[in-house]
Amino acid sequence: MTKIIEKKYCTGCEACLNVCSHAAIIMERDSEGFDYPSIDGGKCVECGLCTKVCPVLHYEETADYRKEYNDVQKAVAAKTNREEWRQISSSGGIFPVVANYILEQNGMVVGAAFDGCFDVHHIIIDNKNDLFKVQASKYAQSRIGNIYKEIKKYLADGKLVLFAGMACQVEGLKSFLRKEYSNLYTIDLICMGIPSPGVWRSYLDTTFHGEKIKFVNFKDKTYGWRTFSLCVETDQRSFLQKGFDNAFFQCMFKTYSLRPSCFNCPFKKEERLSDFTLADCWGTVEEVPHLDDNKGLSSVIIHSSKGWRLWKKLASLVDTKEVALASIVVHNENLVRNRQCSSYRHEFYKLFVHSPRQAFIRYGRNPKNGKWRRLKLLVKRVLKK
Repeated sequence: MTKIIEKKYCTGCEACLNVCSHAAIIMERDSEGFDYPSIDGGKCVECGLCTKVCPVLHYEETADYRKEYNDVQKAVAAKTNREEWRQISSSGGIFPVVANYILEQNGMVVGAAFDGCFDVHHIIIDNKNDLFKVQASKYAQSRIGNIYKEIKKYLADGKLVLFAGMACQVEGLKSFLRKEYSNLYTIDLICMGIPSPGVWRSYLDTTFHGEKIKFVNFKDKTYGWRTFSLCVETDQRSFLQKGFDNAFFQCMFKTYSLRPSCFNCPFKKEERLSDFTLADCWGTVEEVPHLDDNKGLSSVIIHSSKGWRLWKKLASLVDTKEVALASIVVHNENLVRNRQCSSYRHEFYKLFVHSPRQAFIRYGRNPKNGKWRRLKLLVKRVLKK
C-alpha cells in the first residue's frame, strides 16, 4: 500500500498510525510544517486497517449513526463560577469543570499540552495538579502519537476517560475504537482550521531567537477576553501582543498557515460524534448580557444524552443560560462552514521555506489594524442578526 488518502484530505488525526500493529506507519513532516502518515512498504502487510479507520474516507457511512448519537442538541452560554479556572482558560472555563469531575471519579483526562520546547502534543493526566497543562487553547496542531491505543486500554479496564481535541481528532479516536464506550466522554472545539505546528515552531525560533521560553499563553486576557493577546515569557523579557496585531495569528486568520484538509473538512456540522462542542460565545453574548463581564464566556453545545446527563451533574459549578443553537451558528460560522483558502497561501509558503522571518514580516502584517477588523466583524454580526 502506497498511501491511505489524498494528502489534501488527510486531517492528520493519526488513527491509521494507532491501528497499525506492524508499525508500518510513521508521521513525517512536510515543507508546510504538517505531519502526514508515511507507509513503510517493507513492514506493510496490506491488511487495509489503515483505510478502514480513516474517518474522512468513511464519513458518509456514519451519517445515520451520527443522527442517532445527536439526540439532545442543546445549546447554552456558560461560564464557570470558579474564577481561578476561568482566569487560566481561553473562554468561560467549561473544560476544567468537566475535566475536574472526571478526575474526581478517578478517571483520566486527555488533552493538548505543551512539551518542554512548547510544541503541542496530547497527554494523559490523572491528577488535578496537572489540569493546568491541558487547559487553554493551543493554536498549533497537536501530535496524537499512540494516545488512542492508551485510551482503549483504560476504557477496557473500566476507567472513566475524557478526551478533548479537534473534531477530526474525536472522529479519529472513535473510528479507531470501532464501538461506543459508556465510560468515554469527548469534547471538540469550533475551529476555523488547524495552524501548522511547523509554522508555530518557526515563529518561536525567529521571534525569540537566543531566548529560553518559560511560558506561553495563546489567549491572554490582560486586555480582556474580547481582545485576546499572545503572551510569551522568556528568560530575558515578557512579550504581550494583541492577537490582531500578531504575525503568527495574522497568518492563521488569513488562512496561510491552515492545514489543507481544513478547507475541505467534512466534520464542520451541527451534528458531531462528540458529547460537547465548546467555543467562545461570540455574538450570542448579546442575548445573555448578565453573564458577560469580558473575562470569558463559552458557547456549549451538548450533543448526546450521555453528555446531557453529565452536564446536569455540573450545574452547581456553572452560570448558564440556554440559547438557540441557530444563534451559535449565526455568530460562529466555523461550526458549519469551511474557510476559503487564500490565493496568497502558496506565496506565503514559497517564502516561508527559504526565510520564515521574512514570511512573517511580509505576510503577518495587519494593514487595516485590528480595530477595523473587529468593527467589520461587529457590523457583519449585526447585519446577520
